[in-house]
Amino acid sequence: MAKDSRRSAHVVCRAVAKSRKQMRSAAEVHLWSMSDDDVTDTLVEATRLRAQAEALELRLVAEADRRHAGERDGATDTAAWWAVETHQTRPAAKHRMRLAESLDRHCQTATAFAEGDVSVDHARVITECLDRLPTDLDDPTIPLRAEQHLLAEARHRDPKSLRILAKHVLTVVAPEIGEARDAKALEAEERLTRETAWLTMSPDGRGSVVGKFKIPELHGAMLKKTLLAFAAPKHQAATQDPSAAEPVERRPSPERMGGAFCELLERLPTASVPKLGGLNATVVITMDIASLTGGLAPGVLDDGATISAATARRLACEAGLIPAVLGSRSELLDLGRTTRLFTGAQRRALNLTQPTCTVESCDWPAYLCHAHHDQPWSTGGATDLANARNLCPRHHARIHDPAYETTHLPGGKVAFHRRT
Repeated sequence: MAKDSRRSAHVVCRAVAKSRKQMRSAAEVHLWSMSDDDVTDTLVEATRLRAQAEALELRLVAEADRRHAGERDGATDTAAWWAVETHQTRPAAKHRMRLAESLDRHCQTATAFAEGDVSVDHARVITECLDRLPTDLDDPTIPLRAEQHLLAEARHRDPKSLRILAKHVLTVVAPEIGEARDAKALEAEERLTRETAWLTMSPDGRGSVVGKFKIPELHGAMLKKTLLAFAAPKHQAATQDPSAAEPVERRPSPERMGGAFCELLERLPTASVPKLGGLNATVVITMDIASLTGGLAPGVLDDGATISAATARRLACEAGLIPAVLGSRSELLDLGRTTRLFTGAQRRALNLTQPTCTVESCDWPAYLCHAHHDQPWSTGGATDLANARNLCPRHHARIHDPAYETTHLPGGKVAFHRRT
């Protein structure tokens, strides 16, 4: 805190101390006496004031870093010291430190930021764009022209639209080279986003699955549009009486989008989904006939989770039923020597009786396993359930490896031993 407001103190110390004192005074004043114009005009000016304060803050932290402020107090670096002193998270402090360092290299953006003409988010978009520009440009004025163009656009664009424009800034300021370079950069970005896409899912123990994902913008837009098709408000939202007891939402809520995601998954055509473990990506639900016709016993999914009988009956109204004894359409599960590969009907029956890889201590789920003939088909082994075994890819490769021998254990499991 800048405590010194004496005339002998540095002008920055006095400005901060005086500004804080005046802001404390303003915070105690009631706003009802302000006119409408005063409120709106002052709101805009307060936003510019916040940008100026943030610009000064970043200038100060950059100077503190040059003076090794963190090392003097035994911190690992200035960002870590700053985070502790101001109760920020360390990632946030490091993120702001990087912006401060970048503003040191881009004077025009730093000046516009200090004057309150652009926000901290605008400044971050501009500096990140400038730092990404190629270093082998023949014309040294291109970075300066790019900075001027982005600053001009920032005065009437929000940071999101400015970021989109920044991806193609070379095409605007140097069209003779920019189009090819921007296209190459965009291809590299798309390739990186595909390679670094990820998704995690985990049950929360209360009947839900919690997940996060990171996917390319294209696929994010595709997913959003698809979900909106399910979640979009009905047409009567535009004509319904506003005083109706249950007005239709004009904008889908997160809960509504979550319901749309569930509906999308239920409606995915399994015929168009890649096969998983030799089967269409189908969830098998096991339940007795009493529950199917009105009982209460839950249905059991192929991974061991349970769903209510009511939900299972609802799904049965739209999904094909696959009996656990017979295949769909009463397909025979034992085809003997008529075919070498196990059929989908046999795989479903096998997954019910062998829910994991059948190697001792292996818990890979059946839907990720391969169906293996205990007696090889080439030596007369039948393609039937009595001769079938679920093996994960690693153990399926090992069972065919002559360096290992197999021991059949009680209960249907097998174990491997390296041959001596």
